[in-house]
Amino acid sequence: MLGWNISVYRLIEECRADPATFASESGTRLATWQTGLGGLDWIDALVSAGHAMELAGNGYPNRYTARASHLIPHLVDGPPEANAVWRYDPHDVIGPGWAGKTVIDSATIGACRSDEWLLVEAWDES
Repeated sequence: MLGWNISVYRLIEECRADPATFASESGTRLATWQTGLGGLDWIDALVSAGHAMELAGNGYPNRYTARASHLIPHLVDGPPEANAVWRYDPHDVIGPGWAGKTVIDSATIGACRSDEWLLVEAWDES
């Protein structure tokens, strides 16, 4: 499978007022999904517009941070380019944490303040 596994997390409570760093600890997950090769275009557009920051990474993982007001609209109607059911190749190693489908946690999304900082983590699946 060529593409990305992307998750969006709240930061731990005492860190939500400040942008995440590459080393920030993730809190509760808002969403997770799998995409094809263009799956980071939406977050790259937010970075270009100054609404998100790329924290670094080389696909193992790539990490970004943005305020909830900029990220949540991309999640509520289904994440960008999400595969509803995830694809895999016969040689892929599937771990116990693999969801196998797009997951959106509406309760966690609803608990977010619009001004809190969230963490986006994207793993290269190629």
